[in-house]
Amino acid sequence: MKNLFLCILCMTSLSVFGQTKKDIGGEIMDDSGNPLPGATIMEAGNPENGVISDFNGEFVISVNETTQELTISYLGFENKTVKIEGNYLNIALQPAPNQLEGVTVQGFSSVASKARVRTQAIQTLPETTVAINAETIETSGIDNIQSFTSQISNVTFNQAQQPGVNFLTVRGISQIRNAESPVAVVIDGMTLPDASAMNMTLYDTELLEFVKGPQGTLYGKNAIAGAINIITKEPTNTNKTKVMTNAGNGGLLGAGLSSSGALVKNKLYYSIAGNYETFDGLINNTFLNEKVDFYDEFNIRAKLKYRFNPRWSATYVQDNFKVDAGGNYYVTKTDIFDPSIPVLADDDYSSEPFGDVQGDSELSNSLSSLKVEGNLNKARFQSVTSFNATRRYYIGENDYSQYAFSKVSQTSDSDTFSQELRLTSNGAETQLVDYTFGTLFQNSERYLNTSTFLNLTFYEGGFVDASAENANYSEDPLVGNDDDNTIRTLAAFAFLDFHVSEKLTLSGGVRVDNDKLTNDSRITNTAIETDITVVQPKFSIAYAASENVLAYANYGRGYRSGGFNSEPTVKFEKEYDPEFTDNFEVGLKTSFLNNRIIFNNAFYYINFENQQQYTFIPLTPSILGIYNFEEAKISGFESELKFRATNNLDFFASLGINDGEIKEGTYNLLTNAAAFDYETNEEVDVSGNTSPFTVKSTFQIGFNANVNFSEKSGVTLFANADSRGTLYWDPLEEYKQEPYTLVNARAKFRFNNVGVTVWANNIFDTQFNQEFFPTAEFGFNNLRFPNTPTTVGVDLSYSF
Repeated sequence: MKNLFLCILCMTSLSVFGQTKKDIGGEIMDDSGNPLPGATIMEAGNPENGVISDFNGEFVISVNETTQELTISYLGFENKTVKIEGNYLNIALQPAPNQLEGVTVQGFSSVASKARVRTQAIQTLPETTVAINAETIETSGIDNIQSFTSQISNVTFNQAQQPGVNFLTVRGISQIRNAESPVAVVIDGMTLPDASAMNMTLYDTELLEFVKGPQGTLYGKNAIAGAINIITKEPTNTNKTKVMTNAGNGGLLGAGLSSSGALVKNKLYYSIAGNYETFDGLINNTFLNEKVDFYDEFNIRAKLKYRFNPRWSATYVQDNFKVDAGGNYYVTKTDIFDPSIPVLADDDYSSEPFGDVQGDSELSNSLSSLKVEGNLNKARFQSVTSFNATRRYYIGENDYSQYAFSKVSQTSDSDTFSQELRLTSNGAETQLVDYTFGTLFQNSERYLNTSTFLNLTFYEGGFVDASAENANYSEDPLVGNDDDNTIRTLAAFAFLDFHVSEKLTLSGGVRVDNDKLTNDSRITNTAIETDITVVQPKFSIAYAASENVLAYANYGRGYRSGGFNSEPTVKFEKEYDPEFTDNFEVGLKTSFLNNRIIFNNAFYYINFENQQQYTFIPLTPSILGIYNFEEAKISGFESELKFRATNNLDFFASLGINDGEIKEGTYNLLTNAAAFDYETNEEVDVSGNTSPFTVKSTFQIGFNANVNFSEKSGVTLFANADSRGTLYWDPLEEYKQEPYTLVNARAKFRFNNVGVTVWANNIFDTQFNQEFFPTAEFGFNNLRFPNTPTTVGVDLSYSF
């Protein structure tokens, strides 16, 4: 009997301890095939074993070999029990009956954020963050970063000269011409190394997110003002195809296609999306009688994803776009030879371009990447390998008049290889510490050439004939910039969230970057090399006073890399210094009436060291350069409000107040440039003046209404107004942009699988300056770059 009991005990032990585990992966979707992040997946019969679906609605759970079922729950949807058939499951949830009835007004669902690499709800994040999902992106007609930022306080985006020359300004921290962006732009986990790529058209997008404040700890250098996260739609198991076409004024015509599906079910997926658009233009060159703001744009993105098993996958992405467009159509006073006509005023919008040279530009970008991801037991591993090639070129007017003096060209190319490794905790609710560790190697090779082509008829003909009809432009240019620059970066970073209690979370991280910069100048035949090691710390404290109230404070160190000018002049040195900021922010995130009202507020203070500025010397040829102010500061306030009035009507508003000041800085003002003397200057103390490009205030307001005619038909209405306050174009505070407001609206009609959208941008044809050059100092005339007039159009789509 004793032996029999021992035998039974041994067999029972083997049965218990010999149980094996199996990994089950899958994707949680709604009934339309959209991913549901944050769904709870549990092992049937074992409520202690559960996981949460990630941003793409995907999950991996390890269950006993004998387990036959999983249970799934998600707020607002019916619970579901599914049989385990295979190691990868596609699970669609149905809305709960009370959701379908629409009797109770439902609050805003928590939009997922990827600001700190892993997925978490916006309202639990101790950062000023704006994020919108695919539905909102389509409803509001967001198709580029410019239209996205038009709904965000203290953020402006302008474009001048040509596609790729951008002026993105966040809390007064602006893009510097021919230098680095103040914001990291990240697409599917890959940071775009060239600011020109911000001109990409956004399509097939799952999430758009703008997180403000220095983000260098996780995103690296040149995230001094924030980061933009762009998450595109993942390939799916279910075959989906959508075709689109559009038309509008100015000869706008376009077409697009997106398709996704499985080549091998649960193993190999594909997606391809692209569009083509052509535009004849709306701004007229009155001398040539030709449109100057024309463009042809082509975009394509292809993804191929292979799932090795429920835990490991690899995704290859090829993302390309190319723009052929007009360029360099600045406006000056109507006759540069007539002294009775005053210099162009900063609020004079009476003239259109009238140069004798039709500008032409090209911008192309190719991003190739391989992402390998693995779900470990308590963490996620990610390897991102990428190569980005950007090409930017323009040739066009140089004197911006009806006279033929010269034309100018610029080539700006970059090739960047990056390899990044990340290890991120899975964010389980019971986890005491969440973490992200990573390393980066990046090598970026850049080329900049600026050349001037003289009219030989004028310059070699006695300086008499400057008529356009007799112009003979030289094919042998005068070169102002001709440089090769290489930036090699090695970095390591770590970030931790320590959950002290259910209410209190302490966060901290640090990144160490080593940048080695090399400059080879063909003009001076010299080579310079420098390196710098930078530490970027970040700390925050978040206190959840209740489920609907989060108070937070954070500090971060920002870093924008320095570089080299072509040659030293009286206005700038050969080398310009890197820019550093110390950023302090306190905020309060709140929600009321079951999330029907979201009300978030933040105060910030930014202290600058070596704030970068752009200028040039108008020699023949011109020399472009960057210089620094020793100290500057910016302080401000931001407020965001969202209100769900009914299940079919949302209102939103945001306010930003910004105060920028140069605390210590000088500007070398040329005093005899009218006599072509570019050496004589006066050093002007600009301390106490407003930092250039600091927008004093922004205010956005709008609504989104949805009316259903039936289950598959209805209309969606959207409108927003974007108001911008005063900004100064120069550190002397002589020229400024007066406040203005842009109004956009659209209406989308849905009929089963067909969509028809009517839209209008800049409805009231508001005029303002995308850029204003105060060039009277140089003995020339001021220049302005005009904005796009009213555009209207219609979009058609069909899904199947």
